[in-house]
Amino acid sequence: MKDLSITEVSVIIFFSQIVFLWLRTLNVKYTANDNVWGAVITGNGIAIAWMIGIAIGANAMMEGQVMPIVMHLIGGTIGTILGMRKRKRKFKRR
Repeated sequence: MKDLSITEVSVIIFFSQIVFLWLRTLNVKYTANDNVWGAVITGNGIAIAWMIGIAIGANAMMEGQVMPIVMHLIGGTIGTILGMRKRKRKFKRR
């Protein structure tokens, strides 16, 4: 992490949290609907995003970096919102 600036770390955390919480929310939906493959695929994505976020986020916390922590919270919020959104299907009416 010594080669990355605080801005770069913040951007990585921001996007990893969006992906993490979006996939986590979808994973809950898939699990509730007994969709095994959906749950497995999103579960693997969750693991990857979690490893990236925790590795960088723990370092930012220990160094007292505020910007990555704030981006972690904002990215998490956006990820949850994206996961909770209902997709609207467009049907052609004849």
